[in-house]
Amino acid sequence: MMNTIPVQLKHQSQLIQDYRDRQESIFTQFDYDPFQVRSYQNRLKQIQQMNYKREELADILIEQNKKWGLSPEVKKNIVQLKDPESSVVIGGQQAGLLTGPLYTIHKIISIIIHAREQADHLQKPVVPVFWIAGEDHDFDEINHVFVQKNTAQLKKVAIQDDLESKQSVSSRQLPKEEARTFIEQVFRSFQETEHTQELIQQVKDAIEESETYVDFFGILIHSMFKEEGLVLVDSDDPSLRRLETEYFVRLIENQPAISEAVVEELEAQADKGYMISLDANMDDGHLFYHVNDERQLLMKKDRETWMTKDGETLITTDELIQLVKQSPELFSNNVITRPMMQEMVFPVLAFHAGPGELAYWSVLKKAFRCLDMTLPIVMPRMSITLLQANHQSWLNQLGLSEEEVIQAGSFSHKMRWLKRKPKYPIEETIEEVRKQMNVIHQPIQEIATSITPDMERLSKKNAEKIDQELVFIEKRLLKAVEDHHQLTVQKYDELDLFYYPNGGLQERIWNIVYWMNHYGLDLPARLASLPPKWEHDHVLVEL
Repeated sequence: MMNTIPVQLKHQSQLIQDYRDRQESIFTQFDYDPFQVRSYQNRLKQIQQMNYKREELADILIEQNKKWGLSPEVKKNIVQLKDPESSVVIGGQQAGLLTGPLYTIHKIISIIIHAREQADHLQKPVVPVFWIAGEDHDFDEINHVFVQKNTAQLKKVAIQDDLESKQSVSSRQLPKEEARTFIEQVFRSFQETEHTQELIQQVKDAIEESETYVDFFGILIHSMFKEEGLVLVDSDDPSLRRLETEYFVRLIENQPAISEAVVEELEAQADKGYMISLDANMDDGHLFYHVNDERQLLMKKDRETWMTKDGETLITTDELIQLVKQSPELFSNNVITRPMMQEMVFPVLAFHAGPGELAYWSVLKKAFRCLDMTLPIVMPRMSITLLQANHQSWLNQLGLSEEEVIQAGSFSHKMRWLKRKPKYPIEETIEEVRKQMNVIHQPIQEIATSITPDMERLSKKNAEKIDQELVFIEKRLLKAVEDHHQLTVQKYDELDLFYYPNGGLQERIWNIVYWMNHYGLDLPARLASLPPKWEHDHVLVEL
């Protein structure tokens, strides 16, 4: 069992802090307290009163997961979704290369741990589900990873895919030759370990089995968590879109009420002092229409007319509904309607949210009511820092605590250390020795001069050699001190690089593959066995 240490983060939003502290100002924005046992029993009762297309959903999930592996455990969980007493713990993220930043893995771990915990508590099937945001098209957000360049610098390594297209990630083909080159670049930055070759082969196999970037992501995630029964879903899958058809119609028909509710709640949250990074206006349609492989946000021009944000497409509400029924794959949700669509498709017991997601979910309660729904339980995902064993010894040696390095890095400690580093009087001591040697050697030179000119030259040569030896030892002493200081400085810098990269949390920069290379391919599955730490801001895991 890996040791865990809770960490209280100082630099997080007031909204997140108040939510964990159960402040009424934010808790009234939600329907359930995620930290109360009875919330789960009450939520399950509500789920059992709702209707879901369970059979159709299960068939779609089976077909999707076949592309990525479909282990017996995953198949069993999908089949369990047909049980009217089953529910899901769910969350999602973009399909980042090599699974993207660590926080994606941390969200998956949270979902798995929470689903297992609630299945034991409720004595009912609770399935862990992770949706891949396949409809997203911001390729620059997912096309790279960061690797260690040296003790003080990270390097961004991106795949060479210059295709000028705004098509969704789930339909974007994975260029296999470029993907193999990308993998080689990434692994060149790693230290060779007993796990390296197996890990490289696993990644290369995933490339060969993938058609799209979503496939590459899905295959890798399935390989990491297949025994935990994690069910994956591509939110941009055409068959899933067909299942969602009537739900899109509901969203279109209720657009005025939904938009009004969100705008009102944003204003109410601002009055409480919560600043939420979400733009919402009364004319927002909160849906995307895919035109020529490009997502266009839909807006309301007037009561009965919709238009794309670029103003090039105009369509009435009736025509829009008809188009949805004919071609639902041309539509997708934005951040406001995605939670509602998720609620209509899945029997959601709990949703795992990152900090930004939790903020915008806080303005959705009234919007959910417009569709006769309540918010599911919203749980802040686990936030984790992974600590290498050798770095633990460095922290002890330098007198640093894990928490202060995660919170603020090691720079201020490094500067204080440099200011108080011992000043060895090497130059002054060598100069004094040189003076004394000149005094001591002078009688020898006088005797030599009195004997023969050759002896005089020899004595002077001897004095020069003694001085050269003093120069040599002075340089070696200075270099030894410099090396000692440099090694210490490098330790400070590397600790910053791993635990305060770019002035933030490790999970926002580092990738899981680095850690698997050091600690084994089963590391993600082992992390999924961590004890629940739901009320902690952050958890440090000692590897």
